[in-house]
Formats: sequence, C-alpha cells, structure tokens
Amino acid sequence: MCERENTVSDGELVRRLRAGDPDAFDRLFAKHRQGIFAYLRQRCGDAGLAEDVTQEVFVELVRRLDRIDPRRGVSGWLYRVARNRMIDVMRHRRFETLPGEDFFLSAAQRPPTGEDRGPAAGLLAAERAERLQRALATLPEKERDVLTMRYFGDLSFKEIAAATRRPLGTVLWQAHRAVRRLREQLEGEPEG
Repeated sequence: MCERENTVSDGELVRRLRAGDPDAFDRLFAKHRQGIFAYLRQRCGDAGLAEDVTQEVFVELVRRLDRIDPRRGVSGWLYRVARNRMIDVMRHRRFETLPGEDFFLSAAQRPPTGEDRGPAAGLLAAERAERLQRALATLPEKERDVLTMRYFGDLSFKEIAAATRRPLGTVLWQAHRAVRRLREQLEGEPEG
C-alpha cells in the first residue's frame, strides 16, 4: 500500500463507501473499531455486550451512510451512535450504574512492566482500578461520557463535542469538572 493510501481521510473513505468500495468500510472499521469498543466496554463493563453494540454501530454506518457529511468526518457520528445505542441497551437492561467487571480492572490485570513487577503489583493495580471505577461511577453521566470518550475512545474534545452535540466549551468544562471531582474523591478515599 502506498503512503497516500495510509493517509486517506475518513471523508474520502465515506465517499468511496458510497461509491461501493468495500475496502473503504474495512478501513473505517479498522481505524475506529478499537476506540468505539473501548468506550462501550467502559460504559457497560461487559466485553460481549460492547462487541455486539460495536458491530451494531458499524451496521448503522452502512445503513445511514447518506446522513454522514464527508467533510466533517465520521468519528463524532460513530461515537454519537455508540452512545445512543448503549443508552438504549442500558435502559432496556435497567442498568443504573456501571457493573462490577470493567475495563479498568481488565487493564489492571495485564502483566506489570518496569518497576511495577512483583506479586503485589497486580493486586495494587486492581485496587487502584477499583477505586477509580467507583469514583467514575459517581460522576454525572454527561461528565462520565466526556471522560470515557476522551480516554477510552481517544477522541479529541472537538470530536466529543460533535458526538454529544454539545458546544466545545461545555465539553471542556465537563472534562475539567469531572477530573477535579475524580481527583477530590480519590484523594479523600483511603488506598486500602
């Protein structure tokens, strides 16, 4: 694949997909799947459910291709669909908070690296992850959404604003408030 092919924009891929190029879908999927999955996994705590909803998001991409403005990109649109679909699923299942198994614990259980090696390292990482998860679950949903899109979906604040249909300033303020609340809560909680 040539260098130009690696730098094709989402907008160009959308145009190609509309023209019937199946490779365009594969490239959009490869580019955005992991971020969408991580965001959804963090929201619901269930890898299987997150994978199912991720698949639904990309099916929706194909079904509603005509609604995407190629000039604005596809990332914000995908996250908006993912967020809305997960809200529907969570309402249907009557989730009120994030369940126990979560992305943080999964990440914390990976083999430690560097100075964090040793038998107690995994336990400490899991305890910290659990504390963080409890704190994150206390945030208002809008603030939690901003943080999960930013840190799990790796979206820019501008993309988050597009995905949530909120002004950029509001998104920045929500992120600032969420981080401040997390910091206050974690500093006030004993480390066990």
